[in-house]
Amino acid sequence: MRRKYDIRNKRNFIIIAILAIMVIIVFSLFIYRYMHSSKIEYAVEVGSILQDENKNFINVEEDATLKMRWNDNYYLIYQDKKINLGKKVIVYNPIDGSMHLYGKFYEIDETGKVVINDNETTLANTTTTKFYKLDDRKYLLIDRQIASDDRSIEASNYLLVELDKMGNAKLSNNKLNLKTINPTTLVTSAYSFDINNESLKYGNKTIDLKKIIGSSNQYKEKKTEEEKNGGSGALVNGEGNNTWNSNVGPGNIINNNDTGNVEDMGEIKDRTKMSAIVRIQESLTQIDVDYVIYDPYNEYKSVYAEIIKPGKVDVVYLSKTDTHIVFEGLIPNTTYRINFVYTTEDSETKQIVINTFESVNLTTKMPVYSVSPYKISNVTNKLTYKVNLQEGYVINKVNVTLSFNYNNETVKLNSSVDVASGDKSVIGSFDITNYDIDKNTLLTLTIESVEGTNGTLNIGSVYTFRLGR
Repeated sequence: MRRKYDIRNKRNFIIIAILAIMVIIVFSLFIYRYMHSSKIEYAVEVGSILQDENKNFINVEEDATLKMRWNDNYYLIYQDKKINLGKKVIVYNPIDGSMHLYGKFYEIDETGKVVINDNETTLANTTTTKFYKLDDRKYLLIDRQIASDDRSIEASNYLLVELDKMGNAKLSNNKLNLKTINPTTLVTSAYSFDINNESLKYGNKTIDLKKIIGSSNQYKEKKTEEEKNGGSGALVNGEGNNTWNSNVGPGNIINNNDTGNVEDMGEIKDRTKMSAIVRIQESLTQIDVDYVIYDPYNEYKSVYAEIIKPGKVDVVYLSKTDTHIVFEGLIPNTTYRINFVYTTEDSETKQIVINTFESVNLTTKMPVYSVSPYKISNVTNKLTYKVNLQEGYVINKVNVTLSFNYNNETVKLNSSVDVASGDKSVIGSFDITNYDIDKNTLLTLTIESVEGTNGTLNIGSVYTFRLGR
C-alpha cells in the first residue's frame, strides 16, 4: 500500500515540477519580451500627423517619441502624456511627404506577391504607389492622387480604408473623413481597388484580397435594374414613354422637355464643358493644382488663374493640354483667393466673355517650430535653449523670448539666433545673472517669430518649465 502512495507522490511531484518549469519558461519569455520591447523606440518628427487608437488625429508640434510595449501596442510619449496608438501606426509628414509605418503591414505588389513589412517601414515620399492590407477589412492606399472612378471622392498621398462587415467603408487621411454607402472603386496611377468586394486590380491581373489573412466581409453585390431586366442602353423619358433605347450610349439619361422636344445641341454642348479643378494640395510656400480643361470645340480663347493677393492680382495662364500647375512664392499661413477662368468670344458682339469655372480660398501651411530648455549653467548663469527648425522653409533668424515672474513683476528677455543654410536646429541662450530665480518659478520660452526672404513670420510656439524639474 505504501508503494502505491510513493508512486502517486512521485507522479504528482513530476507533474508539479513540469508545471513549475512551464511557468518559469513563460515568465522568462514574458520578461524577455518586456525588456526587449521596452527598448524599442522611434523619434517622431515635428509636423507629423498620426491617429490614436480611437482614430483621433494628433498633430505633433514638438519633440515626441514612439515606444512599443510588451503587448505589441505603440504609445506616443508627447507633452508629458502616454497616448495609446494601437498595434499599427501610420505617421505622415505633410511637409516632406514622408511616411513611417509601425507594426505588421502586408504589402501586395502588381504580381500578387505579399511582402510582410514588420516593425518600422519608411517611405521617403508618397509619390511611389503602394498598397497594403493591415488587418481584416482594413487597407492603406498610397499614391500622389487617389480618386473614386466617378470622381466623387478625391484624396492625395494616402488613404486609410476600413470596411464594416456589410461592405460599407470609412475613408480617412489627414484631410478627409467620410463613409461610403454605395459600391465604390478607388483608382490610383497603378491599380484600382474595388472596396466592397475587396478586389485589387493591376492592369489585367485581379487579386482577391479576402484570401490574404482572411476577411469577415459579408457584402453581397446587388443586381442593377438593367441586369434584372436583361437589357442595356439608356433610359429615355418622355410623355407616356418609359422604354430602353439601345441606340443611345449606355448610362446616359436624356430628358425631354415639356414640349416633347429633345434639348437642342447648343444646350447639350454647354453641359459637356467639364473644365474643373481635380485636386489641390497646399504646402508652405506653394499650392499644387491638378486640373482638367475640356474644350472639345476649341471655344476657349484663354484659360488662366487669378491669385488675389493684398493690393494686387497675379494672373497665371494655364495650358489646355497640361493638367498640373504649381503656384510658387507664396507666404506661409496665408489665405489666397484663386479664381480659375476661361474666356470665350460672343458670336454676335465679338466681345470677350469671362467665365469663372472654379473659385476657391486656399491657405498655405504654417511652419512648425519647437523650443525647449537645453542647458542651465550655474557657472555662467546662462539658460541655453534649442529650437527645432522647419525643413523646407528657408529662414535666417529666430527670435525667442524668456518670460517669468520676479519680485511680483513680469520679466521678459529677448534673444535672437542666426540660422545657416542646412541647419535643422539652433542653440541660443539667455543671461540670467541678475535674477535669483526660485526653482518653483514658472518660466516660458516663446518662439516669437522667424525672419527670412518672405519677411517676418509670427510663430508663437511656447514651452513652459521650472528650474527645479
